[in-house]
Amino acid sequence: MPLVTMLDAVKPVVRLTGPIDMQVAYQLIDELDLLKGYYQFRTVTLQIDSPGGDATALHYLVQSLTAWRKGEDRVLETVGLNEICSAAAILLSFGTLGHRTASRHSRLLYHPVRTVFPSGTTQTYTQLKATGKLLDQWDTKFLDLMAEHTQSVRKESDNASYRRKLKRFFLQEKFITAQQACELQLIDRVCEREG
Repeated sequence: MPLVTMLDAVKPVVRLTGPIDMQVAYQLIDELDLLKGYYQFRTVTLQIDSPGGDATALHYLVQSLTAWRKGEDRVLETVGLNEICSAAAILLSFGTLGHRTASRHSRLLYHPVRTVFPSGTTQTYTQLKATGKLLDQWDTKFLDLMAEHTQSVRKESDNASYRRKLKRFFLQEKFITAQQACELQLIDRVCEREG
């Protein structure tokens, strides 16, 4: 079960484990809508321990979380627990500013958008070209949104410079620590305790 919600009187915690696909993305948004709309929670904690997932699911999540990202009458605290990779790492970074944390033992991996073709499928050159174009568009969109999202926490006000720095970093495709993610403004702080 990739999504578990724990309720208490003060603040609910949603734990996301395993790969992120469209089913998980729909469940997560439905759960957040329920916690905000029905239960009237203004703050929700999303704990993430995931190898990442589907670019389409990430795209859906980032668009659906706009009000949470911008802190519009709600706060999405994102917490990286163990290994947070790919789509999960980007999701972690799109939590409400000031509320994005990771355990000091976390390993984070950011990289350009990828796609996985179902086993046994074939693609024509035209289909591959179209897929490549879509991946480039999503890379551009995610980097632009990340630069825009973190603008208020950066010392430099030049989004283009920060975006170029992020792009170079994403192309390295290497694991980093929570402290390094904090220095890159991908999260806000490193937490000492787990969970």
